[in-house]
Amino acid sequence: MANPANSLVEKLGILGIDVDSQIAQMLPDLRVSSGVVVVARAADSRGGRPSLVTGDVIHSLNGTPIDSLNRLRSGLDQLKPHSPAVLQIERDGKLMFVDFQLD
Repeated sequence: MANPANSLVEKLGILGIDVDSQIAQMLPDLRVSSGVVVVARAADSRGGRPSLVTGDVIHSLNGTPIDSLNRLRSGLDQLKPHSPAVLQIERDGKLMFVDFQLD
């Protein structure tokens, strides 16, 4: 389902897919019905990336709802280097925040 050419979010070092109706059916206990699912991590370990794991669902970036890879990339592009940022994610049925700072 994830194609590296379309699914890569380089600034976070992940491959992601949109939560659409098909994905939502595979994740019936999802607490928020939109977002981006982390399906893989990039092989490199550059600093400044948040500690995301496969299966995390990104729901917001700095309080702005994330409903697609395009919106996630756009939000990341608006961040200034070294400025603090926070993602709201869902992991194992729990909502949490992950802070980070892009290099």
